Amino acid sequence: MNIKKTALAALLGLAVLTSMAVPAAAQSGAELADKEVTVNDDTQSVYLEVTNTSSDALNYTVYGISDGLSTQVDSGTVSSVDSNDTVRQTFAVNATEYDSYRVVVTEDASDSDSESAENIEIGTTVNQATDGGGVFGFGGGGGLFSTQNILIGGVVVVGAYALGLFDPLKDGLEG
Repeated sequence: MNIKKTALAALLGLAVLTSMAVPAAAQSGAELADKEVTVNDDTQSVYLEVTNTSSDALNYTVYGISDGLSTQVDSGTVSSVDSNDTVRQTFAVNATEYDSYRVVVTEDASDSDSESAENIEIGTTVNQATDGGGVFGFGGGGGLFSTQNILIGGVVVVGAYALGLFDPLKDGLEG
């Protein structure tokens, strides 16, 4: 008789633990987007853009992934209530610690309605390589008046003078 009571108590305990675990899993909500993006030293940030949500906030979770192991690095809510409204969340990148980032967007399971969005975009922003210079080429980059272009221009002018291409201009200025 004692074995039956122990088995029944264990079964009852398992049922109670299972019933507690199910609502916790249901809290996560329906998944609306899940995307992993690779990062490197040129990556400035990871972004999440949401367009036209159904007036309620969507949940997001950001994971940093290194050697196949993921670590949650950020989470929160995002919503775009107005028509044709796009909201952008950006997340700083640590490319030395993580090889990629994963962004998961879910609806809020704590309420009775279901949220949606017209468009959800997940991507990266990269640092733009600066060549310096603009027009004048200061800062070591290109530009119209860079050292290389000035030298080429000088060679062209000297060559044109040597070939006599400036003689008509010289004759016109002298009279």
